[in-house]
Amino acid sequence: MQEKFIKFITDNRLAEKGDRILLGVSGGVDSMVMAHLFIACGYNTGIAHCNFRLRGANSDADEKLVREFASANNIPFHNICFETKEYASEKKITLQMAARDLRHSWFEETMVKYGYNLLALAHNKSDRTETIILNLIRGTGITGMAAMKPRSGHRIRPLLFASRNEILGYAGQNGIPWREDESNKSVKYTRN
Repeated sequence: MQEKFIKFITDNRLAEKGDRILLGVSGGVDSMVMAHLFIACGYNTGIAHCNFRLRGANSDADEKLVREFASANNIPFHNICFETKEYASEKKITLQMAARDLRHSWFEETMVKYGYNLLALAHNKSDRTETIILNLIRGTGITGMAAMKPRSGHRIRPLLFASRNEILGYAGQNGIPWREDESNKSVKYTRN
């Protein structure tokens, strides 16, 4: 998988060895595998983790896992805790929209503050397919059909070549720790 990862990055001009890359890492399998791959391939990275305080002790356990992974790999760790419910209520938006807004704003601030020039997000091939299907259901036009691109400005998605099953297999083969967010199983959310 490391060879495919490097090839995808090279073919799509996502990053160079001299780049400083901030990795958005939730503690889930996708982002933990992405972090492992960047580290194994020798890229200059830092890890950013958001605790949205939506799942109590589970949110704190995610943060602990990511913090320990960064420490074990001698990678800079940046984190923040949000009062997501309050923000959503104040802005009159869904929790998912609130978390996305808070996360992306903080990622941008962190990049500027610490001198990162790229932000890596762990969307995979399966996420891309889900997005296309959701956009079709919503009656999208051509733009929505394009779904996620490997690169949008300084945001890169280096796992778009890999399926969820490939990512799970790689995590298992390499003993990569990760945590499952139980909200991923809830039928309350359209994506699920």
